[in-house]
Amino acid sequence: MLALTATPELVCDSPRSVFSTPPSPSHDTSFADEPISDHLLHAMPSIYAAREDLFLEGDEQSHILEVVEGVICAYRLLPDGHRHVVSFYFPGDLIGYCCPSVHTFSAQALTRVRVRRIPRSSINHLIETRPQFARRLLKLAADELTMTREHMLCLAAKSAEARMAVFLLALARRNREAGGDPARIELPMTRVDIGDYLGLTIETVSRTLSKLKRNGIIALPRTTTVLIRDAAVLRTMAQG
Repeated sequence: MLALTATPELVCDSPRSVFSTPPSPSHDTSFADEPISDHLLHAMPSIYAAREDLFLEGDEQSHILEVVEGVICAYRLLPDGHRHVVSFYFPGDLIGYCCPSVHTFSAQALTRVRVRRIPRSSINHLIETRPQFARRLLKLAADELTMTREHMLCLAAKSAEARMAVFLLALARRNREAGGDPARIELPMTRVDIGDYLGLTIETVSRTLSKLKRNGIIALPRTTTVLIRDAAVLRTMAQG
């Protein structure tokens, strides 16, 4: 999940995948010979084309989805017909582990996406039998709650420029955590997606990016590529 926050120290040390949990410590030998992967033998890989829905709000939630490849947009349709993007999910993220028996939002592939569909029964078994896995899943849930609160605060209190600065810094931070170049951002989402996430119109998104470019803060060699030229200025803007 994309952490939309100008203060990265609030959400840190987030694992790329909850299933990368290291072996149980020596004092917990009851599951030492039972790797987590053994519980996932029944996980079903699925591939979705760009702009294909993985599920819709209200669908039965029988599986947890682990993003293996691509980027997913979680959204809700508002009563007035407008769409609000709740979050973006990247490789290593889990979708649906905090949901009840039905999905509370819809999910759409922004690019070609490959996910692993893990039965909730497997997750429940791991929670009951692997305390270390349960603690890691709890941390993921706590991190996601913090990210959601930061997102709400950003939308309620920040200007369009500040929202865009926070968004770009969050993507840069995710690149760095994944071992990539934080100064080069490849956007898998459209201007409409960004606007629906930041609570801005597509015109405002385009105008704000153009303003950042004119001021030398970013470069836009292509519509899908952002080069951060002055991260310090972006960080200052993000506080506004």
